Amino acid sequence: MDFTVDFLNKNSDITGEIFMNIAKYSSGDLIITDEKFNIMFHNSKNAIKANNTTLFDIMENFLNDNIRITIENFKNSQNNHIFLKLIFNAENNFQNIPIDLHISKLKNKKGKIKGYIVIIHDITQEIRNRIQRETFTDILMHDLKNPIRANIQILELILNNKFGRIESNLKTILDELLNSCRFMNYMTDNLVMKYKNEFNLYELQKQKYSIVKLVKDRCNKFMNLLDRKKQTIELTIRGDYHEAEIDIDEMEKVINNLIINASEQSIENSIIKIKIENSKENINVSFTDYGYSKNLKNPNEIFEEYLTCSNKFRKVGFSLELYNCKKIIEAHNGRISAQNAENKGTSIIFSLPLCFSSAC
Repeated sequence: MDFTVDFLNKNSDITGEIFMNIAKYSSGDLIITDEKFNIMFHNSKNAIKANNTTLFDIMENFLNDNIRITIENFKNSQNNHIFLKLIFNAENNFQNIPIDLHISKLKNKKGKIKGYIVIIHDITQEIRNRIQRETFTDILMHDLKNPIRANIQILELILNNKFGRIESNLKTILDELLNSCRFMNYMTDNLVMKYKNEFNLYELQKQKYSIVKLVKDRCNKFMNLLDRKKQTIELTIRGDYHEAEIDIDEMEKVINNLIINASEQSIENSIIKIKIENSKENINVSFTDYGYSKNLKNPNEIFEEYLTCSNKFRKVGFSLELYNCKKIIEAHNGRISAQNAENKGTSIIFSLPLCFSSAC
């Protein structure tokens, strides 16, 4: 006897046992019907009432007038599966539940329809979780970042003597305060990036741009940060073509993160080496820090989410920055890796496809 026919045999003890084993691991309501949508088995406590004998009886509780037509059209189509997002009306009209509805055809070996498998999945919690994620992202992007940016702009104006000259001891305090604000700004950027990458909330806006110009701009931006530890940047440029098709804002964040990471991992009075060179098809950029004594067994672990290799500061945030760098580089069809450097530090290298034409 064909398995499907046997499975739909309501009088079979084996059928009931098979269904109960399947239903045990189902997160939603599981229903088996025959070819006429008569309910054969189910594990539903909510969707099916005492007088419900067919799938269409259940559909009466869905707030969709065309549901019967939709299912009939599916029955007569060549499709083997249908997926719908609907609203289920429960508890005497006092509660409306958003659900995912899956219906799949059960066929015998000759391809004849012998029944249907129906899964009704309550997605209320999923919707709540999505709303919470979006709310959290909005808080980071607006409620936190706007005052941080305002503080940075005000401090920059003060330090540039726009409101009159300031004493050297006060300048030192304001410099530290500005660096702290910038650090918070970069951290909120990375948290927003993490959520955007995780849930595909944005698309890259690419354009042809010079990687050398981008790196130089970012190095100049971070001179104050490096001065705190009396660090310097040694920039080496090789090759004569350094343009790639990039999202400038996102790649700025990558360079920011790699400079900050190199600074935090390096000792005082050290040199951070940045090298830019192009091969036949790629532009390669490396950041080498003069790190605390460490020799990582697997350097690429530093790109893992929430992992940090800093011996001096246990900062989860910095691993998040490198994790985000990896995601952004890969979104640009590039590669990023890490390796132990000769000076006991670490080199992080990323490669991007070069852009040779205006059509890039």
